[in-house]
Amino acid sequence: MAYPPPVSAAQPDRAGLVGSPAARPASYGRLLRSPGFAPLLSSALLSRTAVQLWAIATVLFALQRYHSASVAGLSIFLLIFPGLVLSPVNGALLDRFGRTRLMMLDLSVAAACVGTIAALAAAGRLPVWLLLLILAAGSLTSTLSVAGARSLFPLLVDRELWDRANAADSLCYAVAQIAGPALAGLLTARFGSEWALTAAGIAFVVAATSLRGIREPYVRDRQERLLWSEALHGVRYVLSNRTLRWLAVSLSVGNAGWGMVLVALPLLVFRLHGNAAVVGGLFALQGVVGIPATLLAGRMNTNTRERGIIALCSVVVALATLALLIPALTVVAIALACAGIAEGPMNVSLFSLRQRRTPPAWFGRAFAISMSLNFAGMPLGSALSGPILGVSITLAIVVAAALAAFQGIIALTLVPSRA
Repeated sequence: MAYPPPVSAAQPDRAGLVGSPAARPASYGRLLRSPGFAPLLSSALLSRTAVQLWAIATVLFALQRYHSASVAGLSIFLLIFPGLVLSPVNGALLDRFGRTRLMMLDLSVAAACVGTIAALAAAGRLPVWLLLLILAAGSLTSTLSVAGARSLFPLLVDRELWDRANAADSLCYAVAQIAGPALAGLLTARFGSEWALTAAGIAFVVAATSLRGIREPYVRDRQERLLWSEALHGVRYVLSNRTLRWLAVSLSVGNAGWGMVLVALPLLVFRLHGNAAVVGGLFALQGVVGIPATLLAGRMNTNTRERGIIALCSVVVALATLALLIPALTVVAIALACAGIAEGPMNVSLFSLRQRRTPPAWFGRAFAISMSLNFAGMPLGSALSGPILGVSITLAIVVAAALAAFQGIIALTLVPSRA
């Protein structure tokens, strides 16, 4: 099959959408005034905060209730991986039926699952197998809201605002990394993990409500094949696109390392006589320092410089990960701050590169599949962290740092410089 070429600079605003306005100076003010952008941003912020809160609260719950790093790692794996497997189908659904309704569906499912876990945990009726089953069920629709938001941002704003929109998108992750872990640590330390999980459910409900009233723009060339055929074509397109393919390999490798850090960090903090609130504060610190870095990256023109930025930031993350081996909470905090600073420019470059080399009609499928492949390393790293941490925390940190460095090497050498 012959796939459409990547979007070029000669194409009209909003990458070919009908009815684009004339070009005006790019600014964050103009971005926020784009119809539908503000409520989408609010929903993204709330839902991503809820996801962070759910993940960290689940790790803390598993470590405290079941006293098992393996259960904690497997919980994160099942919270993420089933949704990644279904990403081709979910992406095809987004392209066929639109994004907002399916995003609301996913957020409602997430609220129901996390609420069920909280209720059963409070009643003392949550064995390990049932926890894992509910987490897997909640994961199945997860890529609908993740890829739905990511593919809707460039459809709502003009093309020259994409870098700023991607910075705002990445900023949501940074703020979520502040609020989610901080709330998880604080609520778990003071009231128990059941309250932290309940707070995540409430945030999912509010995020779904925020999407009401968003008018999704019309996209030309929406496919009308059978759903499974569209999903299969999406997989083929991503694998045949050298940029998307090697970005997926690069990011999945790096995320595997960070998946190990996600489980290892609480153990490091507990060993240094910290508690759940300290764990949440450290993850929150990573988000705080990422905010100015993300805003500055959004003001840059990343075009043609994306690969170098991703590689440089990957090296910074690798060095910061190695610094976690120094047994001092102050050093651990500085290391996470450095990783947070690097994350902003890396995400803006990644999002912009992916958008520039994907036709709008493929946004739903291509983004759902490529994002899932990018993120696939996270649950795998978390699942593998249990056995590795059983051998040595030091070994897990060294492996995580090596994977972060390898991410940068792949991005610089194998992602093509041009489409």
